[in-house]
Amino acid sequence: MDSLPANMTSLDLSKPFWASQTIWSSIAVIGASAGAAVLAWRGGDMGAFGAAITSLLGGLNAIVGRFKATTPIR
Repeated sequence: MDSLPANMTSLDLSKPFWASQTIWSSIAVIGASAGAAVLAWRGGDMGAFGAAITSLLGGLNAIVGRFKATTPIR
């Protein structure tokens, strides 16, 4: 951050949420998991339903984590 021009702050480095690969990947996981959950429920496969719901919650958690993150990873 020491190499920023004098008129630029760290807030200027942020990007809109729709430009985040993490957000789009999480949306894809949520969509695929929701579809799998519906198919598993209709087919009566509760094991697959549980796995799909767990994946869906993981996708939601990734989005929440992305918005809560305050420091970059290395």
